[in-house]
Amino acid sequence: MLYLDYFNWQYFFEIVFWVLVYLILKRYWSKSRVRTIYAYIVAVLNLLVVGFFAYISMFSNFKILDAFAFSFLHTMVAFVMITLAIISKKMDDNI
Repeated sequence: MLYLDYFNWQYFFEIVFWVLVYLILKRYWSKSRVRTIYAYIVAVLNLLVVGFFAYISMFSNFKILDAFAFSFLHTMVAFVMITLAIISKKMDDNI
């Protein structure tokens, strides 16, 4: 039985959004430009999140060490995505 009192529409819309992103990327992933743009978008969003963590640690009651840990994680993801974009572009240029 489905209890609609506990159903959160936000999760439903997030799942629909990510399914649509997956289907779109599945169709166009073979193009190197799409892979490069995706990598840079993910990197920029992760660096934006680092800024948000810094902001909430300064102006809210979010602990500075937690913000540092999460920021470190998102910075590493950004560097990995940028590195993958550069490597992918070099591999496509060599082919």
